[in-house]
Amino acid sequence: MKKVVVALLLAVFLFAGCQMKTYNPEIGDFQQSAAVTLRDNSYTCDISRVDKLVTVTATSSNAIGLTITYNGDSAMFKYFDLEYEVTSDKIDDTNLAKAIYDAFEVITTAPDKASKTADGFRYDGKTDLGNFTILQYDDFSFKSIEFRDANIKIVFD
Repeated sequence: MKKVVVALLLAVFLFAGCQMKTYNPEIGDFQQSAAVTLRDNSYTCDISRVDKLVTVTATSSNAIGLTITYNGDSAMFKYFDLEYEVTSDKIDDTNLAKAIYDAFEVITTAPDKASKTADGFRYDGKTDLGNFTILQYDDFSFKSIEFRDANIKIVFD
């Protein structure tokens, strides 16, 4: 009986000060170049998030110059002199601007969900597109975003 009491007291002392460490790193505006792999296709683009607007501008492939800006309600597609706005319900979840917007909405509305990595932070969440992981460096720039269920990977320069 004494051994059980001693073991119980030891467990209480060991775990009394333990609690899950949560992190709430800065998730501010950013503009970074990226390499995108979408299933079997790959291309490069510039991605920015400013005042909750996500803009993706293709810098390689046949879509060079195409800019998509998504605000949560609609997307504006611009290609040279052509402009076309599409409401959110008409945009596929795999649209890169929408996917990034939705992922950042999840991580900014659920603070303290980051975990510490060797060189920054990791966020995991789920959108209509499926599960995602965002990796962020200690300097608050972004390393990558991966939408595992949709086979989309974004690696920032």
